Amino acid sequence: MSKWKRKNKFFMAIAVAAVIITGISAYVSAVYYDGYFTNVLAKGSITDQGTLAVTGAATLSSTLAVTGAITATGGVTDVTGGVTAGEIADVVRYIPLPIMAFTHNGSAVITSSTAPGLESDDYISNIVWADGETTPVQISFRVPGDYASGGAFKILATESNSTTPNQVDFDVYVNADGSAADSSATDQTPVALAGTTSTPDEITLTVATDFASLAAGNWVTLRIWRDDTATGSGDLEVKGAVYYYTATQ
Repeated sequence: MSKWKRKNKFFMAIAVAAVIITGISAYVSAVYYDGYFTNVLAKGSITDQGTLAVTGAATLSSTLAVTGAITATGGVTDVTGGVTAGEIADVVRYIPLPIMAFTHNGSAVITSSTAPGLESDDYISNIVWADGETTPVQISFRVPGDYASGGAFKILATESNSTTPNQVDFDVYVNADGSAADSSATDQTPVALAGTTSTPDEITLTVATDFASLAAGNWVTLRIWRDDTATGSGDLEVKGAVYYYTATQ
């Protein structure tokens, strides 16, 4: 091999070493490779011809084109302009609380002859409180393991006919494995429906105080009833209920 070729190979080896050295801060316009980088700081574009495996930190401010697989051992901490909101999974989760699963104070099944009773209004099954009826109904559920924060309820309701919107009152009991049963609950602020018609209205029941220490694995009992303080005389018709929370990614 000639001296000129040996020198060229030597300088090429130095150039490659300069690119892959940990903590590099040089300007890289385009990189074509088949192997692995320990740390990469790229100000231009990276086009991958095989597999991209990053074991250190990778900061990319332009375009990353990968035709194989991406393995990021250290995780991806920041992407400038590379991820849109539509590509991120929704972290709000909903748990249906079926109307037919509610009971009277946890002991009696709701039927067409109880108060409140089970009826069909607007082609939907409803739990219905007539004027003067305030007996609570309740349902229990487990807070999912991916719970991160928040926690509230949405109720879909209508009313039969009234000049004053009906109000939904509620409270919650929170229990946990190995802890004494919760024996007290804070009476929450009643939430009024938006109108007095058969048009469905979705209201939000936000829990104060009793959800301050809510955690994954807790068991929650929701109780709802008609707040009869309002002067409206129409039936309160609850058509649906869900619990929603913010989940971990």
